[in-house]
Amino acid sequence: MTTGAIAQTLIDYQKVLDFWFQNKTRDDRAVLAVLRSRDALHAALQQSPTPGIYTLTKIQTLDQKLQQQSSEMSELLDFKEYRKSFPKASDHWWWALDTQKPAHCRDQYDWLFKGLTIGAWTVSLALLIDISGRFLLGGAGVAGLSAITFSSLMTLIQARNDLTDAGRQSFDTLVKNLKVPSHLQEKARLGSIALLTAALFTFWLSLPIISNQYNRRGLTDHYRGKLGTAEQNYKRAISLNPDNVDAHYNLSTLYENLQEIDKAKTQYLIAIQGDLPDAYNNLARLYLQPPNPNLPKAVALLNQGLKLADEQQSPSEVKYSLYKNLGWARLQQKRYREAKRALKTAIAISELPDAQSVANLGSAYCLLAQALDVQNRPAALQTWQRCCQLANSGDPNEDAWLFQSRQRLAAKGADFNQSCLPNASPLP
Repeated sequence: MTTGAIAQTLIDYQKVLDFWFQNKTRDDRAVLAVLRSRDALHAALQQSPTPGIYTLTKIQTLDQKLQQQSSEMSELLDFKEYRKSFPKASDHWWWALDTQKPAHCRDQYDWLFKGLTIGAWTVSLALLIDISGRFLLGGAGVAGLSAITFSSLMTLIQARNDLTDAGRQSFDTLVKNLKVPSHLQEKARLGSIALLTAALFTFWLSLPIISNQYNRRGLTDHYRGKLGTAEQNYKRAISLNPDNVDAHYNLSTLYENLQEIDKAKTQYLIAIQGDLPDAYNNLARLYLQPPNPNLPKAVALLNQGLKLADEQQSPSEVKYSLYKNLGWARLQQKRYREAKRALKTAIAISELPDAQSVANLGSAYCLLAQALDVQNRPAALQTWQRCCQLANSGDPNEDAWLFQSRQRLAAKGADFNQSCLPNASPLP
């Protein structure tokens, strides 16, 4: 074939491209016309000597224009089906325009979008692993399994779309059906994984809220005596949000009920990190228990708890317990003056109008009676009487003090059966 034949096919190629650019009503036939003219030029080049520089430059310019139309042509013609019916060699690149993108878009931005996609995938997988681990750590339950299943399913669907050939083809088909230009495909892919990442991140941020719900369920079960279920819910709350100090505190009180003192201490130690005066008080109370009390540690906790209670304006019952236990600690240290001061403050707090919910009211009187008795104070007998009237035999400590009060009343010649009645007259 002569050089003139190449020139003619090149002219035809340019005319068809010019018609494409000028034609406002494009269809698949217009695309086929361009591809057919490029086939003819390719055949002419194969059968002719190497063309001149001008011809080579002209072909390169026209091919660049054709490549820039890849997205629009891909929307009009199903290239994949034509390649099946009319297989083409790999150098017939114009029959694979649907797999190409404009050079200016590909070279300048695709690396960025692909990098962001990989980054989004990394974040999504990390979030999924963290979320699943938290639910499984505390025992997933029905709600937890549902959350894990839904999150994993969404991630697997996205993974199939991005990481498998079939998934990528399905995604490309979806993009095409939505008439998204092919040069925006990487952006669309990034957008889809970004939506998944945002959904997982939002769910991850909501874990503290879900944790509080489990904590409330645990409290309800705790009050109803369902201690096993309450423990599960507290643990789930903690696994979802390890910083949920209320759940740690509630779990420690449950362990106290179960007489698992070491576990209770561990949870109280975590709860005090949240500056809960109640946690300071209860942990100190455990350190005061016989037979091996740790008095310095208990006093330090109680003083810190009192400081926090004043700063936070805690309820009267919290302050009562703190002062009562501080008096108990000072009594065991034989610092009787300080013990009396703390115990009298506790009793004064219990008599305030807003102190109706104070529990263990008899404890302060029983401890104060012991301090007064050691010093042979006249008020000891009357205080023992109040101890006997208010002490609760259901509490192990108060039960021991109740027995002690009856002994002391009997030793003073008082009829403790009459003296311990709620409305008994005060002893002289």
